[in-house]
Amino acid sequence: MTNQATNLWIRNTLNLLLFCVFFILITSVSIADTYKIDNAHSSIRFSINHLGFSYTTGRFDNIDGIFSFNEKRELSSAKAKIFVKTNSINTNHKGRDDLLKGFSFFHTAKHPIAMFKATKINQDKINNTPTNTGTITGNLTLMGKTHPETFKLTFVGEGRDPWLRYRMGFKANGVIQRSDYNLSFMEGAIGNDVFIEIFIEAIKQ
Repeated sequence: MTNQATNLWIRNTLNLLLFCVFFILITSVSIADTYKIDNAHSSIRFSINHLGFSYTTGRFDNIDGIFSFNEKRELSSAKAKIFVKTNSINTNHKGRDDLLKGFSFFHTAKHPIAMFKATKINQDKINNTPTNTGTITGNLTLMGKTHPETFKLTFVGEGRDPWLRYRMGFKANGVIQRSDYNLSFMEGAIGNDVFIEIFIEAIKQ
């Protein structure tokens, strides 16, 4: 092969490689956009019956995770993982928080992370027109136990913030049973149903 033929072959090969890389990049962008949870503007809150008199509330202050959508922002295409640091539980009462972090409840030294991984998302429709609501089903892992849970889901909004970052937000709510996750301590004094509210705001990566 002459030097001219060799150079031509190299140029053609490089052009083909560049085209393949460009095609892969364009395809990956068009298929899905990925968003990272903004912990400063997200929250997971809970409430639980206390002695049959009222409800005690609390939240987790440290959450992380990602979710992604196709280019049409269809809820049915979404994938999501949410991670919660159990040691960040906050009920606005230090003594109670220390108890909740201890062996009798969350045992945060042994189980520092709770995780929810979405497995199915359904989008509601009215007259065959998709709405901004639906349900999200996934596997919740807590205290070494994993169970499927379903939450009502609402798409809140999306757009540019004042710093030109692209944001998207959701909220969800549902009920889980703490007994499913080895959290039955003080049964009777504390209800079994835990009411969950999730507020997620995330930034496009």
